[in-house]
Amino acid sequence: MSCRPRDLPRSPDLPDPALQPSGDLQFILELAKLQERRLDPERTIAAILRLLAQLRGLNSGRVSLPDRSGVHLKVRYSYGLDTAHLKAGGYTVPLNQGVTGHVMRTGTIGLVTDIQTEPLYLTRITAWDERYLGPIAFLAVPILEEGRPIAVLAAQKDGAHRRRFDDDLMLMRIAAAMIGQVMRIEQFVSQRTAELVSENQQLWQSIRQNALAHGVIGESTVLLEALKQAGQVSRSEAPVLLLGESGTGKEKFARLVHQQSDRRERPFICINCAAIPAALLESELFGHEKGSFTGADALRKGKIEAAEGGTLFLDEIGDMPLELQAKLLRVLQDRQVQRVGASQPIPVDFRILTATNVNLRQLVNERRFRLDLYYRLSVVPIYLPPLRERDGDVKMLVLHFLNELNHRYERNVILEKGVLRRLESFDWPGNIRQLQNVMERAIVMAEGMIVTTAQIGRILQDESIVQLHQPERPAAQAVSTATSGLGADCEPRRYLKVHRTQGHAISEALRDCEGNQSAAARRLGMTTRQLRYRMTKLGIGAV
Repeated sequence: MSCRPRDLPRSPDLPDPALQPSGDLQFILELAKLQERRLDPERTIAAILRLLAQLRGLNSGRVSLPDRSGVHLKVRYSYGLDTAHLKAGGYTVPLNQGVTGHVMRTGTIGLVTDIQTEPLYLTRITAWDERYLGPIAFLAVPILEEGRPIAVLAAQKDGAHRRRFDDDLMLMRIAAAMIGQVMRIEQFVSQRTAELVSENQQLWQSIRQNALAHGVIGESTVLLEALKQAGQVSRSEAPVLLLGESGTGKEKFARLVHQQSDRRERPFICINCAAIPAALLESELFGHEKGSFTGADALRKGKIEAAEGGTLFLDEIGDMPLELQAKLLRVLQDRQVQRVGASQPIPVDFRILTATNVNLRQLVNERRFRLDLYYRLSVVPIYLPPLRERDGDVKMLVLHFLNELNHRYERNVILEKGVLRRLESFDWPGNIRQLQNVMERAIVMAEGMIVTTAQIGRILQDESIVQLHQPERPAAQAVSTATSGLGADCEPRRYLKVHRTQGHAISEALRDCEGNQSAAARRLGMTTRQLRYRMTKLGIGAV
């Protein structure tokens, strides 16, 4: 066996179309076209091997790489080899044997002009075909990376193809260079993907740990996304608007943003705009001078001044009166606050976070909230998902509250089998606050040391009667729920006994709402799920 191109024997020149220069150029052109395609190592390398066979007569092409042990060479990519034999590992050879092993060890070219007469050649890797004419040659070239062999490209050639071997090897070396490039790109992409996956896992783990440290419990995708957004915006000075239903933990998120910001060593001032009468809210926010109004017997700094250097969190911002919205906008624009009754403004430095459980855009359209203030506050809106959208988080929260409340009340209560399922299937319109309330009631009122499914059923029945955030409606349209009952074996939320009057009310609501079940449910003071359940029980079809 010879290992240098200049030592290779040459076939006699015969009139064969494969000897035309245009054939080599066509092969190189087809290789170049492959580089224009989307990166797919399996298909790209198989296509290169196919071109070697179809255009140059170099059949049964294969690319062999060391296995994990580093002791054997195993075919990774191929064209024309027996698939079953390949899957069975039949094309695997020891690294210290054969032509392929020699090429891999030395990085030189390998050529066997007749495999029947070459003692170094291992016939186990030959792909025989009855159509082969004359002696079968075996050609192998190394695939190099920085001068070091990382794989071997090999092919067979029968006597029907009379091209010169050095021309064949030249094209194989071009193909090997391209295959090496594809393999390097694949390795880079795989390595980078693995790094990104690892970084992503570390990021989510960090988010989970940080959330737990700030009292936010849960691992659902929607919650982690909200936590990720909160973490991203924490180090900035951008105003954040927290959106979500009541009880979703908006104040906890606001504290989390503050404690991760550069202002964490300064005050976090929280004020609920819905909890303070409009007449007092101005003084609470802006402060007042002594004697500025009846009862102002001393100077008082407002919450905005108290937040100097820190963070001001305005909860339920949608309930702020319009006249105060204008004053708040001026403070945000000028970074100055003027106390009630004062003649001079005071410079202030604070970051503002706000929250609401109402649709501020709708309030803007109804001229109940200033558009300019809305855009000042909603630079980074973050949606906090309700508990019913947080798959798997109810269980985590239940176990957290169980442990916390047992410690608080010095009890050792456990949950009966089936309680968790009941709790997870409930809608929780009051979200985490409602779940905590239910757990506290269950533990305090538990007979013995077990919270039973029957006890939870009664509590959930009582909770279901309460309608949260429903608009006022005529009494005649309401469905009476005061006399409803829930058996111990009933599913949560299936708490109303079926009455004919309910069927009439539901049918009437569906007609009034033109068949819109969501609107009818709101009118009746129930969830859409509850409405559909009653429609099924009462045999009421969709309008």
